[in-house]
Amino acid sequence: MDLDEGPDADDETSESSSEGSGDRRRRGRRRGRRGGDRRASAGSDEADAANKSDDAEATDSSAEDDLVDADDLSEILARLPDDVPEFPTRSADYDDEEEVEDDGSGAARAERESRRRARRGGADEDDDRPAPRRRSAVLVHADPDSLMAAILLARDIRQLDGLWVYPQEDLMTFFRSIATDLRDDTPIFVVGFSPYPSHDVIQAASLYRGRLTWFDRAAWPPEDLAAMRSSIGAEAIHGGDGGDSTLPLVLETCSRRSRFSDKLVDLATGRFTQHDFERWGRLWRHRLAEIATKRGDIRGDIAALLSGRPSDLAKEASLVDVPTPPPEVAWVAERDFRLIHFGGHVLVLADVEAGLDVHLVSRVLRERYEASLSLARAAGDDVFVFAGDETTGKRALDYMAIAEHLTDKLEWVEARPDADHVSRFRVRDVERRPERLEEVIGEIAMGRSLLER
Repeated sequence: MDLDEGPDADDETSESSSEGSGDRRRRGRRRGRRGGDRRASAGSDEADAANKSDDAEATDSSAEDDLVDADDLSEILARLPDDVPEFPTRSADYDDEEEVEDDGSGAARAERESRRRARRGGADEDDDRPAPRRRSAVLVHADPDSLMAAILLARDIRQLDGLWVYPQEDLMTFFRSIATDLRDDTPIFVVGFSPYPSHDVIQAASLYRGRLTWFDRAAWPPEDLAAMRSSIGAEAIHGGDGGDSTLPLVLETCSRRSRFSDKLVDLATGRFTQHDFERWGRLWRHRLAEIATKRGDIRGDIAALLSGRPSDLAKEASLVDVPTPPPEVAWVAERDFRLIHFGGHVLVLADVEAGLDVHLVSRVLRERYEASLSLARAAGDDVFVFAGDETTGKRALDYMAIAEHLTDKLEWVEARPDADHVSRFRVRDVERRPERLEEVIGEIAMGRSLLER
C-alpha cells in the first residue's frame, strides 16, 4: 500500500498539477513577450536601415549634383589656410654618410650646370652621363694638382687595380712594364702627362685604343695633339690645349657626387673652411705634396682619402705634429700686391711664382688684405682665376657670372673648364698687350650687378 495514496495525496497531486500548468502558462507568456520584443526590434532595425539607405541615396544624389554643377575642382576641394607652410623636397645627390650644412649655394651651382650644358649645345644630361665604371688602372703625374685629380677620379671609379705615380720621364716605364700585366679589358686613365717622347708615347697609346683616357692641363704641340687624337680617339683626350689645373677636366667625367669629394675639391681650390683645414686639411695638403714625390703604387698612402671619413682623418691628425706652414704663406708675406677698390669690394691682383698653388695664394692674399675678391694667375700664364670667399648670407657672390660676362663681351677672352666651380678664363696675348688686363679689371668693376645677383 502506497503511503501517498489517500484523500490528502490526491489534493496535493491536483495542487501540484495546477501549479505546474500555471508555471507553464507563465513561461509561455514570457516567451511570447520576448518573441514580440524581438519581432518589434527586427522591425525597428529594418526601418532604421531603410531610413539610412534613403539618407545615403539622398547624399549620393546631392554629391552627384555638386559634381555636375562644379566647373572646377577647386570648388569641390576644401581650400588650405594661407598660413600653411610649403615643405620643399631635396634629392639625395650624395653617396657618403657625412652631413654638411646647406649654405644656399646649391641653387647657384645647379644654375651654373645648366648654363654649362647650354654652352655645350644644349645636350641632355642623360646623354652626357658616362658609362658605368669598371675595375681600372690610374697613372698620375708626380705633382699635387694631378694627384688630387687622380684621387677624385679613383673615388668615382671605386674599383682600382692600382694607382701609380711617376714623373714625366718615366711615362714609358708604365706602358712597357705595368700596362702589359693588366687584363686586356682594363680601362687605363692617364692624369697629368704630356705625350713625350711623342713618337714612343703615341705608338704605345695606340695599342690601348678603346680603353685609354688621357687628362692633361698642359698645352701640347698641335702636331702631337692631332696625332694623339688619331691614335686613341678625340673623345679619349681631355685637355691638351693649356690650363691651370687638371681637376676640372677630371670632374667633367665623374658621374658620382659625394660630400667628402666636394670637401676635397674645396681643399684643392682654396675654398676650404677654417674648421676643415685645422682638423685635417692642413695635414693632408702637406702629405699630398710628399706623396707626389714617390714612385709606384700609392693606394696605401691615400687609403684614408679614398674611404672618405673626415672623423677618422681628424682623429689621425690630432695624433701627429702640425706640419710647417705651406710656402705660399711666406711668399705672400714677403711681397706687396696691387689692390682695386670698387663698390664696397676690394680686389687683390697677383702673378704667382711658378711652383706655388694659385688657389692657396689667392686665399692667403684675401685673408691678409681682408679683400673679398682676388684675380690671380701663374707667372707667364694667360689663364686667370677670379675667386672670393664663400658667403653664407643672402648676398652670395656669383663669380661664374663674371667669367661668362667677360667671354661674351670680349672676343679675346676665352672660357675655360669650370667643373670644379672655379671662375677661370683665358686672356689671349696678355703678355704682349697688357692693356687687356686693365680692360678686364674695368669690366669686373662695372659688372658688380652680375657679381652680387
